[in-house]
Amino acid sequence: MVAVYHNEVENRKKMNQQVNNWFLSGHEWAVQQLSRAIANQRIGHAYLLTGPAHIGKTTFAKAFAMALNCESTLRPCGECRSCRLIAQDGHVDVTIVEADRVGGTLKIDQIRELQHMLALRPYEATYRVAILRRFQEANPATQNAILKTLEEPASSVILILTVEYIDQILPTILSRCQIINLRPLSSEQVYNALLSQFDTDPSTLELIARLSGGRIGWAIRTAHDPSQLEQRNVAIQQLSDILANKSRVERFKIAEFLSKDKDTLRIHLDYWITFWRDVMLLASGSSAEIINVDYSDRLKELARRLDYKTAHQALEHTRQATVQLGQNVNTRLAIEVLLLRYPAG
Repeated sequence: MVAVYHNEVENRKKMNQQVNNWFLSGHEWAVQQLSRAIANQRIGHAYLLTGPAHIGKTTFAKAFAMALNCESTLRPCGECRSCRLIAQDGHVDVTIVEADRVGGTLKIDQIRELQHMLALRPYEATYRVAILRRFQEANPATQNAILKTLEEPASSVILILTVEYIDQILPTILSRCQIINLRPLSSEQVYNALLSQFDTDPSTLELIARLSGGRIGWAIRTAHDPSQLEQRNVAIQQLSDILANKSRVERFKIAEFLSKDKDTLRIHLDYWITFWRDVMLLASGSSAEIINVDYSDRLKELARRLDYKTAHQALEHTRQATVQLGQNVNTRLAIEVLLLRYPAG
């Protein structure tokens, strides 16, 4: 009995060490799950990482690739040749495939080129790993093209797909992947991660942590480039102007202006999603923390005027618009429909 207890304690210590060695902030449960799969040699051939933009899906995927191919007994070590090359995006057996820009289109030719590469044996690693970023940007034909690889995977091939929402990909692909839903971190986790990396005023880092909504990628990018905060302020002010204007004609004019820069529009929609989430929480009387703390007065005002259902519908309409933009629908039409659906506030 003592020996069994001792082994259990040692196993837990080793698992905690594995979590720490993935060089990630948060997502401990997912790290434990995949570390256990590697240790027990029960690795799937395809994984689907889901979660909001900038939550750290690509960083997690690369850490998983490091753990799969690490040359040390404690994976990933971060120091062996394999780990260093993967961290630097320079490993010949680890490939990242994505559209040429955010909001672009993942082309079927990219998938076919990838499949040709995956048909070859790994040059030096244990596994060939393909990370397909923002796979929601693949149209149905391109998504179907990856099915052959998912249905007849080589034993040395691991596919890692990343999407924001599960309903952005075909059910036939979804059914062939192990799903890892990465959840937002707590504000405290994000703040501690920033504090360990940046020599910046702690109050600024605290604000960034609160505004991140648990998206560690966004927080790190904003700490590097504080101008992101100003872009957010512009986006929130835009939304306030839209809600204050009941005229359909004026909203059409605003939609025309916003549709001219699709990349900026996508970023602004992400901020609008956090704003509507806060309104919904306040309208429902939830005790959960709001994200846009510096706009709390405006949020409370809207929550008093709008009920929970209206705020929830606005949130879902905004999310639907982001999905449509990723599917290359007419940008102006999508934003016009969205603005007409918004309530007056």
